[in-house]
Amino acid sequence: MKMDESLALFQALIIEMYRKVRLMHQMALEVIHTGDKEKALQLIRMDDFVNHMEEEVNDQAQSVLALLSPVASDLRKVIAGIKIASDLERIGDYAKNVAEFVIKKGPAEPTFVAEQATAIGERLLAMLDDAMRAYEQEDVQQAYEIPQQDEQINAQFEQLTGQIESALQEGMTMKHLVPLVAMLRNFERSGDHTKNICEHLIYQVKGQHIDFG
Repeated sequence: MKMDESLALFQALIIEMYRKVRLMHQMALEVIHTGDKEKALQLIRMDDFVNHMEEEVNDQAQSVLALLSPVASDLRKVIAGIKIASDLERIGDYAKNVAEFVIKKGPAEPTFVAEQATAIGERLLAMLDDAMRAYEQEDVQQAYEIPQQDEQINAQFEQLTGQIESALQEGMTMKHLVPLVAMLRNFERSGDHTKNICEHLIYQVKGQHIDFG
């Protein structure tokens, strides 16, 4: 098999992995509202598939490196792909964490928490879509712009924690407060890993190491 064909298959597997992870986060946003434990269990089982896909990415990378002697630009594609797959696996873990919360504690309450979590999660999905579209198109300019969306996710998360604090001060009782906030932070952390994907893409195309913080 030629190098171009091998790399195309390698990158196609990464895109398939992204689609699975994206679906996991869509399901996470749903179960936050519904408390559907069966769907949450389904989401957790999906994480096993994502983990296996990361292993397959690594196996394909080894085959490319061992058999095809890639030039520098192709080598960067392999290295960046391995790192992107690792970040996608972590993003999938964060969706799984949300599902585990729902199984143990039920839906996010009160209502304003679930609504704000949905807004944060939807912004995360848009950011992830943009990052992976940039990866497919090798769009470096877009990769530099996308991390700004993570700042918006962080601001939304801070706003939500501020609302929770205000509600408590006003006498509202919240069940499972500490695990609730920890669960919500999974979306913020997913944004950090999506930002990493942009760093890896810039390295793949330009050979430059960028740290968006």
